[in-house]
Formats: sequence, C-alpha cells, structure tokens
Amino acid sequence: MKSKIKLLALVAASAALTFSSCKKAEDNIASPQQSSTGTPDFSEKGVNPDEADLTADAVERHSNAGGYLYTEGNEAGTNQIHIYKQHADGHLTHEGAVASGGAGNNMGLGSQGALALSENNEWLFAVNAGGNSVSSFKVHNDGSLTLMDTKGSGGTTPVSLSIYHHYLYVVNSGSSNINGYTVGAGGTLTAIANSNLPLSANAAGPAQIAFSPNGEYLYVTEKMTNKITSFEVDVNGLATSDMSFPSTGVTPFGFSIARDNYMVVSNANAPGGMGVPNGSSCTSYSGVNPGNLSAVNVAVANNQTAACWVATTKYGRFAYVANTGSDNISSYYVSPWGGIYVVHAAAANAGDAPADIVVAANNYYVYNINGMSHSISGYHRAFLDDLVANGTTTGLPDFAAGLVTW
Repeated sequence: MKSKIKLLALVAASAALTFSSCKKAEDNIASPQQSSTGTPDFSEKGVNPDEADLTADAVERHSNAGGYLYTEGNEAGTNQIHIYKQHADGHLTHEGAVASGGAGNNMGLGSQGALALSENNEWLFAVNAGGNSVSSFKVHNDGSLTLMDTKGSGGTTPVSLSIYHHYLYVVNSGSSNINGYTVGAGGTLTAIANSNLPLSANAAGPAQIAFSPNGEYLYVTEKMTNKITSFEVDVNGLATSDMSFPSTGVTPFGFSIARDNYMVVSNANAPGGMGVPNGSSCTSYSGVNPGNLSAVNVAVANNQTAACWVATTKYGRFAYVANTGSDNISSYYVSPWGGIYVVHAAAANAGDAPADIVVAANNYYVYNINGMSHSISGYHRAFLDDLVANGTTTGLPDFAAGLVTW
C-alpha cells in the first residue's frame, strides 16, 4: 500500500493512477506489426546515425565536451532548480541549487516537461506548481542560473511547458487550460492576449504540452480523456482553434518527436485510474507539422507497467520509455516509415519508480529520475539500443520533476 501511495503521488496530478508492480518482460517482444512485416534492420545497413554515435571515436569526441543537467525539487514554499555537472565519463556532481521564484507543491506532477530549455540553451523555464506561476532563467556557460522573471501561469497547478523561438506555452493541470507568453531579450515573460484556452474537458489530466517541430501547432496529451488536443499557433504566437484526436492507446502521457517528425507517445494504460499490470504501450503518429495526427500503427505493447516518460535519441531512430510501475526502461526503434518496434522491453533496470528521462546532448548518456528512491540513474547507450548502467546520483528532493540537459 505504501508503494502504491508513492506511485500515486508521482504519476497522478489530479486523478488516481495507481500502478501495480510486474515481472520483467523478455527482450525483443514482437508487436502485431513485427509479426506481419518481420523485424526491421535496426542498423539501417550500417548507416543509422544514432548507432554511428556509438563508435569509439564518436564517444570520445562527444563525451569530452561534458555538459549540465537540471531538475526542479518542486519543494513546497520555495521551489528550487538543481544543477548537475555532467562529466566526461557520464557521472554527475551536484553544483548547487537556485530558488525558482515560486513555490512547488511537494507532490508528484504526473507530467513530462516541467522544465524546458530554449533552442540555443540560453534560457531555462520552469513551472511552479504550488505558486501557479512560471519562471525564466539565464543559463550561463558554467551551468549556473540567474532568475530573470516569474509570471502567473494563467491557471492552477502548471505542470508542463514548451518553448519555440521566443514563444512559451504552459499547461495547467488544476484548471485544464493553456497560457502563452512572449519571451523578451532579457528573459522577461509577457502574457499573449487571448492565449488562455481550455483543453477538451474539465479535469482533462494534461500530462505534457509541446510545440510541433515547425512551431505551428501545440499538442497536449490528456490522461483522463484519452485524447491528444492540438492548437494552431499563428505568426504572432497566438494559439487558436483547438482540435482533439482520439489516442491510439489508453492514458496517453509523455511524448517526443522522432525522425522525420513522427511523434512517439507513451500509453500508461490506466483506465478509471487503475493501472493495468504489464499493459503499457507506445504509439507513433504522423501529421505532426500539418496538425492532423494519424496513428502510424497500433499501440505497440512493451508488456510493462505504467509507461509514462519518453525521450528520443538525437537522430530520432530510437525512443526510451520509463516504466514507472516496472522499475525499468524500454527501448523502441522508429522505422523510416514511422512504425515503431520494441527492441528491448527491458533495456535497463532503473531505480524505484523511474520517471523523467532524457538523452544527453552528446547522444551517448541517458539519465532518468527515480521518484521513490530519490535518485538519478545514469546509463550509456550501446549498439542495438541497449543501455548500460553508469552510476547513480542520490539525494534528490522527494518530488523532483523535470529533466533537461545540454
């Protein structure tokens, strides 16, 4: 019962998404698409660029650059952004924390995208779920942050945000709406008039908001309606004319853009608030840039529990999915036609209740938050989309959320 309560805090913001534990599934599970078309060539005849980044020369070249990783503590009272240095061998050291300018809520946000970096890594943005606000930070070359501005989120319990050029949007879970801002030269946030728009329903349970690659649409996954809602965005950054698409898979949660603008969405499979053991899947969608989503193939099962957070590799050939209820990470291959295939149902064992996941800028290291063991697990990628454990960083706040790196 204690385990279920903790999972509830992690995965549900406004409704109970309680998940049971399950046994680890075998690798290379065949999906319906795999059964009918055969297993694809993951190496793409030796020219898969995500695999090319795993050669010895590429690893040495990219790893030497190092980098920085950020998460937020979501502490009640004073939310903090925690800064980690990523060293050449992939291990992390905590470099300190800065006040976010708002309050956390000391609860699981049940979302992906609580933090966002601008395209050039100049600005970092964060939600303050307990203070109903969003904040902007200047990112310095040494990884340090300077708080620049904090503005109201236009609703209650902001959980996810997305940046495209100088337009920022946030989705509020408590009020089921979105709100937009223009980001000024000094990181100032100015609300966009008439950008405060509702989702498809009250208590929609939004999990993530993100721009399309061309910046012309916003997408929001809704856990409680089993829909993905889109908003058209004009040249002035104003979102209008929402449209909702039925999810191919139950409880759509996190998503990431893969190769050729295909969207890979995790399906936690929690109908009525109760998780289905071993019942999770992912779905690939086309039509992201035109604003007309269409499922490429069926919801491809990974036979794990509570597949929630998704991260894709640099060139979008592979996707990693954190399975909160199974304490592991699955890997999928994204084919040239957008169909997805399970490579490893359990590419790596994680800590207790894995949540936010990210692929480092060097396309070699992968990190995820473990919500119940309050740690960050590190891995390095291996050929055929495997993951090799590369150390654990402990001491995270109890309800840390969001994970970005540069």
